[in-house]
Amino acid sequence: MKIQKMVKSEVSKIPFITPDEMEQITQHILRDYGFDFVNKSEPEAIPIDELIEFHFELDILWDCIDHFDSAGLVMAAIMPGEKKIILNDTCRDLFEKKMGTMNFTMAHELGHWVLHVNDKDNLQTAMIFDDRETFFCRSWSKKPPEEYQADMFAGSLLMPKPMIQRVIAILKSQGNIQMRQLYELASLFKVSISALTVRLKQLDLLYIDASGTIYNSKSECDGQISLDM
Repeated sequence: MKIQKMVKSEVSKIPFITPDEMEQITQHILRDYGFDFVNKSEPEAIPIDELIEFHFELDILWDCIDHFDSAGLVMAAIMPGEKKIILNDTCRDLFEKKMGTMNFTMAHELGHWVLHVNDKDNLQTAMIFDDRETFFCRSWSKKPPEEYQADMFAGSLLMPKPMIQRVIAILKSQGNIQMRQLYELASLFKVSISALTVRLKQLDLLYIDASGTIYNSKSECDGQISLDM
C-alpha cells in the first residue's frame, strides 16, 4: 500500500481519511519499521521516539514554545521545513509524570508529518496548513479536522488494532473486565487510560460510560439503559 494515495496534494485541503484507511497507514508504518504487531503474544509499547528519530529521521527537541499561542497550552509543535518535533519544556514535568501523554503527543505530531506534509523531499512547497512553517498543537474547544486526524493516527499507531483486539478477546474470555485491568493494559502500551478507552470505543471492543461501568459495546450499554428504564 502506498501512503501517498491517502493524501491529496492540493494546498490547504485536508483529505478525508476513513478509520480503515488510518489502520492501513499506521500498520504499513509498523511493518516497514519491523515491528511485529500481529504475532506478539503480549501487548508491547510502540517505541515511538525511535520510530520518529530513526525511521522518519525527525529530530525530537525540548524548547519553551508557549509563545506560539497565548490563548492555550501548547503541548508540542512540528517544524516540517526543519524536520523537528518540539516538545514544550513548560510541560516537561507533566510529560515525565505521564509518559502516556508524552508518547501520544509525539505520535500526534508524527501524524501531522505523515498525513499533512505531502512531498517530504520538497518541504518548502509541500505543506498544506496555509504554508505555515510551524504547526503547533494545544488544547482546543473545537478541534479542526487535521487535529482529529492526528489524534486518530496516534491512537492507531500506539495501539495497533490486531494487538489490542487479541488482548481484549483474552480478557473477555476470562470473565468480566475490570478497570484495574485496563489501567494495566494502558501501562503496557505506555498510553494514558483516556487514550486507551477512546481506542477501545473506536474499535467497538469495549464501552465505558460516565460512571465507569464497562460494557462489551455501546449497543450493550444502550440496551442496558433501556432495560433499566
